[in-house]
Amino acid sequence: MSFKVFFVGVLALMVFASLYVHFRGRERRPLLRQIGDHNTIIAPYNLLMYWFSAVPPKPILNVLDFPELAMLRDNWQVMRDEAMHLMSRGQINAGTGHNDLGFNSFYKTGWKRFYLKWYDAPLPSALEHCPKTVALVE
Repeated sequence: MSFKVFFVGVLALMVFASLYVHFRGRERRPLLRQIGDHNTIIAPYNLLMYWFSAVPPKPILNVLDFPELAMLRDNWQVMRDEAMHLMSRGQINAGTGHNDLGFNSFYKTGWKRFYLKWYDAPLPSALEHCPKTVALVE
């Protein structure tokens, strides 16, 4: 197979996947903005995830499909109380600098965070300040 055929195939896949992602829902970005967005680059991957996902393509999932979350739902007041205590002490903060890539866009609109775990281990600050929530997550 020549490079030219390969390049045209990859380009066709990118265009198809990008258009599929663009027209998938009801809300759309302007086309020129969509072209420059990171979603266009990862559109082929997203396409595979849409087609082969075991999760139904609905905006709101049925909580009964996730029985392991029942304990969290049943103890939401415990988590709320610990979070309110953290907030009153000023321990829930926005990111400092641009070192939290996954959440930088949230910080621009006023979101704050307090990490309970990092990968698989609870953080010492979380164990100290919200032990009940950490126990629930564990």
